[in-house]
Amino acid sequence: MSDRAFRALFGVAGLLLLAMVLAGPRDCAAWVFCSFDAPGFPYSAREARAYLASLTDGALWRYLWIVQPLDLVFPALLCLIFREAFERHAPEKLAARLGRIAVIEAGVDYFENAVIRAMLKRPEGDFPDMVPLAATGLSTLKWLLIAFLSVALARLVLTQRPPA
Repeated sequence: MSDRAFRALFGVAGLLLLAMVLAGPRDCAAWVFCSFDAPGFPYSAREARAYLASLTDGALWRYLWIVQPLDLVFPALLCLIFREAFERHAPEKLAARLGRIAVIEAGVDYFENAVIRAMLKRPEGDFPDMVPLAATGLSTLKWLLIAFLSVALARLVLTQRPPA
């Protein structure tokens, strides 16, 4: 991938993330972040139900029909960004390993989105406690993988020697 294409990919991902944040619900009283997949810390089934109860119909609609569709694209873009960055900055074997972890992270993100959608489709909270517990576990795992990949990339970039 050319430098220009990589910068464009990074820019599109940034704009998409901004669109998700701006389109997302902001009028929830029971939650630190107005999104199930934003907190990097676990939440309980009770907290998830309280969050759903606090969402207005408009906020729920935006979450289901704007944020979630945009979040179908974002994990793939993030995965591509990580994989390309690792190819640029890591030895081949390490880049391949880290690239596989980036693919796993995207898979976790997609699975998390599906579980979250199951909760959003039942805003009255009539789902088993296991559903929000799975969602919070997947969210936590997603953020841990993103942190790991980000630290690995930062370390590679910061320790890379400039060409002679």
